[in-house]
Amino acid sequence: MRVVNCKRLSRNLIFIICILQYSFLLSCGYTVHRTSALPVKSVRISGVENHTFEPGLQDLFINIFTEELLRSGISSSETSKYVFSAVLTDYKLNTMSIKNDLSVEYSIQIVADITLRLPDGTTRRMKGISSEFMETFVSADNIQAIQAQREVATKKAVRDLSQRIIAEMIYNTNLE
Repeated sequence: MRVVNCKRLSRNLIFIICILQYSFLLSCGYTVHRTSALPVKSVRISGVENHTFEPGLQDLFINIFTEELLRSGISSSETSKYVFSAVLTDYKLNTMSIKNDLSVEYSIQIVADITLRLPDGTTRRMKGISSEFMETFVSADNIQAIQAQREVATKKAVRDLSQRIIAEMIYNTNLE
């Protein structure tokens, strides 16, 4: 009798845990999309202009943006009807904190103007878009260490910016 009650209790407990996990997954805000359900299947990158004083930023943006497109299930194709172009307008390296008259914490912000030409000929513009999160790094070492940390933080900032642009492309209902 006691063994039967214990088994029944464990089955009920497992069932309740499964229901709670399922309801948690439904309420967390994440959605799973099949690549066939995406409004954009492929994108042609027509050009990226760098209007900042940061050399090589456009090449870094193209590489990381292409990686993020593929990660999101969107291919980069020269024959795509969706034509993407970007102008990197601002690159800011700001001091966040100072210790003993030296900067020890920095933040990086990248701002871009995005143009997406749709298959019907209309154009969608996103002016002044930047990453949603502030990318920071800490370095109180020599100039080489600061430069290395800055490069890593710049890549993260470009990746965040790329993810935000792609999210706008996927979740915007005006693209179909």
